[in-house]
Amino acid sequence: MNARSLSTLALLITSTQTACVSPQKGREELPVEEPGAPARLWRRSASERDFERFTREGTAVTADGALVLEASARTDNVPVPAGRLEDGSTRYHEATYRLGSAVSEVQLVPGGFNSVIPSFDALTPPGTWVKVTLAARIEGVWTKDYHLGVWAFDKEPVARHSVEGQGDADGQVFTDTLNLKRRADALRMTVWLFSSNPEATPRVRALSAAVSDKQGVAWDGGGDRSVWGTVLEVPGHSQMLYPDGGPVWCSPTSTTMLLAYWGRRLGRPELVTSVPSSADRTYDWVYKGTGNWVFNTAYASAMGNGALHGAVLRLDGFAQVERLIAAGIPVSISIAYEEGELTGSPVRSSDGHLIVLKGFTPEGDVVCNDPAFKTDETVSVTYKREELWRAWQHSRGATYVLWPSGTALPVELIGVLR
Repeated sequence: MNARSLSTLALLITSTQTACVSPQKGREELPVEEPGAPARLWRRSASERDFERFTREGTAVTADGALVLEASARTDNVPVPAGRLEDGSTRYHEATYRLGSAVSEVQLVPGGFNSVIPSFDALTPPGTWVKVTLAARIEGVWTKDYHLGVWAFDKEPVARHSVEGQGDADGQVFTDTLNLKRRADALRMTVWLFSSNPEATPRVRALSAAVSDKQGVAWDGGGDRSVWGTVLEVPGHSQMLYPDGGPVWCSPTSTTMLLAYWGRRLGRPELVTSVPSSADRTYDWVYKGTGNWVFNTAYASAMGNGALHGAVLRLDGFAQVERLIAAGIPVSISIAYEEGELTGSPVRSSDGHLIVLKGFTPEGDVVCNDPAFKTDETVSVTYKREELWRAWQHSRGATYVLWPSGTALPVELIGVLR
């Protein structure tokens, strides 16, 4: 989703053919094998005091359960420039910083997995940042720690970025997702906290990982008809109003709509923001775009000093979304489709596009805000349930979910790994 300046002609062509093209991520192959284990969620949070069980070095657990840097954390001053390195490696500024880490307990995954998307809730005051790494156990041997993103709410002292060039015999990182070449049976996550400001520390409130089997076959069954006819009042925003980058801003535009919904519902006006501001806060300086799934939920969960939780999930069907809608929680989903596959869409096809799902018609079709429509007033659209489900499966059910801090997701929404 590379932002670029477009001429009027180029904008017209884009609006009639495709939206949010993502050459680095693109659509994922649909599974062709027999059903595997369903998508599941690993989540550790301050509210459950989970970080007390982590192996910590230079980090501490606060009274309310969050992870922070210790005052005595070790320092380093490796003079790595803030600009992008050709190998995609992690980049820091040329100054001294404190750092610490916390390593999760080993999490067994019954049935195995071969794809993981991490996400996190973290507050990063000026001068601070965090990094997340993941390792998996394959046939009794641990992989290396794969880097799944360096995050800061601001652009300084580091430029937030994914890390390229990590492919090996075990797996490959594609911007925000670790895909393994063989099935693993356990995972381990490490979070690193950094600060170049002696008076400030990052604050990690939650870590998540959407764990799935790429060969698993999802299906949209068992819908909750009691929710049909429910449509949440999600404000509409069009990405097409912004010629410089807007046509590829579907992800931050969808995130902006979710934030606006919660700002109104919770009476938190500080959550209501503009599309360009969201695009600026989600930009990945290595991926060179705003479509990093993890950065979008991290940004949203940092707004309003942590008014919301956020996570990237893999969901198997609309029945799970119906439970969220029943709880008053709209979502953003990642879709891809060819010409003629999504009736009523504003563009003919897309290799990768984010929309907001806000409810269902009385017949069970899906009511959405699609930011590829030309104006804020026209983004609301109803898509045929089966067509949208198939478009969604190109990302294997990738979904942004935001919900109020201090509350939990609906019970039994998704299998939780403990």
